[in-house]
Amino acid sequence: MDSDFEQVSGERMINDIRDISEFKTISFSGYKKTDVKKQLLDSLYKSKIEQSCYWCAELLCAGHFMEVWECILFYLGKHIHLGNPKLAIYIDSRFQVFRNIMVQGLYYDELQLRNSPTIRNMFAEICCVFATSPKKPCFEPVKLNKQEEFDMTQISLKLKAPDNTFLEPIMRKKDPKELSIAVNEFTYHISSSETHNPNMALACYWVEWIISFDQICKKKKQAIVADTREKIPVEYKHQKEVIWIIWDSLFYTTRDDPFSQKVLQSILNLFCLKFTPGSIRKRVHLLYFAISIVTEPYRRNIPMIVHKETIENTLVEISSIYKQIKKTEQSPQTDYLFAGLHDPNNVQKSLHKIELVNSILPNFSQSI
Repeated sequence: MDSDFEQVSGERMINDIRDISEFKTISFSGYKKTDVKKQLLDSLYKSKIEQSCYWCAELLCAGHFMEVWECILFYLGKHIHLGNPKLAIYIDSRFQVFRNIMVQGLYYDELQLRNSPTIRNMFAEICCVFATSPKKPCFEPVKLNKQEEFDMTQISLKLKAPDNTFLEPIMRKKDPKELSIAVNEFTYHISSSETHNPNMALACYWVEWIISFDQICKKKKQAIVADTREKIPVEYKHQKEVIWIIWDSLFYTTRDDPFSQKVLQSILNLFCLKFTPGSIRKRVHLLYFAISIVTEPYRRNIPMIVHKETIENTLVEISSIYKQIKKTEQSPQTDYLFAGLHDPNNVQKSLHKIELVNSILPNFSQSI
């Protein structure tokens, strides 16, 4: 295991005495975490590569890895989407690399990951790819008037589907009947025929209707649950969320389009990362992105990565960013106690010694 333990050394290595709990609301250099995330997103949007890498590194060095992933998912869904749809596949593959590093157990906590050259280069690469990628205008969330939209006397004015056959391939016996109309309308608006074109705006309306209706039911402690959809890559307890009915409809509609299916699968995988019910609203832009894949025209031949030379140059210089951040570290005054800490053999030996001491101490205290 030690031979696979990978981290930078010397002046590039972050050797900070603070515990991860001390970074709860701040970045490594003490900036407010919320401000740093805004700066990261703003830098990406303005195509500022170096600044994007810097703000990303500020979060990584404080152990805020999921915060960075959330920024990535948000930016992909809101600002890139159809500008470069293949980036969903790219980000999905990069998260698999990240997850594999985590599950191998080569690092004893998330803070140690900040010294992994693989991690540093991967996130720098993502920042570079996003900052140089083509963008599209963002999809703004549909706002509902909840006092009117759920009034059954008013909802009939919104109905456009010619019949209720559109829900038949989607809804299962155990799915809530309360959603039948909404699912039928949604599926109709993402479908196409000789007499009907898809309508993204109306499809998004019905998605928002379903999400809002689900939230209202949960607040009233009358939660509606769907049939279990085992293929959704989330914990079993979350496989009954009604949002998966929407995804079933998207995949059914694109069943004869392998390219769209591949992109949709990657968007779904990203939508499901460390999923909780709160992720639905937080990642709604990914859902809009998925709907646009089905309803909107887009170029399929856009290169996944546009400026490869720029990325290569950025990765060569990434160490300078971490050297700059290192200036704000709180290093131990007694450096001799930490001599050789960058040596993976020493880290593993130290962990082993701690475990050994912990196993001895209870017996020792009982004998006194």
